[in-house]
Amino acid sequence: MSGYTEVRHTCQGRKLFCKYSQKGTPTVLFIAGLGDSCESWNVVQDRIARFTSTLSYDRAGIGRSEAPALVPRTCHDLAQELSELLPRIPVEPPFIVVGHSFGGLVARLFASCYPAWVSGIVLVDAAAEYKELAYEKVLPEKLIAGNRAYLENPLLNQERIDKLRSYKEIADHSWHGDTPLSIITRGLPDQGDEEWPHREILQIEQRLQADFQRLSTSTRHRIAERSGHDIHQDEPDIVVEEIMIMLEGWGK
Repeated sequence: MSGYTEVRHTCQGRKLFCKYSQKGTPTVLFIAGLGDSCESWNVVQDRIARFTSTLSYDRAGIGRSEAPALVPRTCHDLAQELSELLPRIPVEPPFIVVGHSFGGLVARLFASCYPAWVSGIVLVDAAAEYKELAYEKVLPEKLIAGNRAYLENPLLNQERIDKLRSYKEIADHSWHGDTPLSIITRGLPDQGDEEWPHREILQIEQRLQADFQRLSTSTRHRIAERSGHDIHQDEPDIVVEEIMIMLEGWGK
């Protein structure tokens, strides 16, 4: 779709790239997964931009945004960075916040810290706090050390995120209320390492994500049966449908 405005604004000392379109309210705000740029949302953003304003952006060090001055960082840093970016862009709140994978953690913390700005949340195969510890129940012994290192060492993930501190931030600022919440969970196991128990991990993920329903008194949960982790690319129709349901219900 044409008609986007692409800009870079300085937040906390570094320039962040964002792409937005203006077409009324609420604005749909897309938050990418760990290491992903805003381009990962292209298909869904293009379709939603036909109906309302949209915004996607690259976190510091990703895509066309400058690298952060200090690492490691936490979800609180990212939520604060986003709160500085939004007032500089001419799209109007409230925001329907759509978070994929790690972006779901950022979306949840942002909604908890800035509830007046958020009218709905869509979690797209979103990460649950401390999920790595849950995985250990089904991992072979030889894989546990590597899994625990990925949890504890920020240098092992692309954005140098301190996961343990971030998970504690999420737990300490748990968002609860009646804000509409849609949870979309993948239906297919990951592919790859044959030693990794993909089907058992999928079952854990589905349980953890079903538990997100505790966060709101107004929830929907559906399984994207033909999708792996990147539901917004495997079955974008499902993500679009959930956003449209929120748009249609807004203000009623």
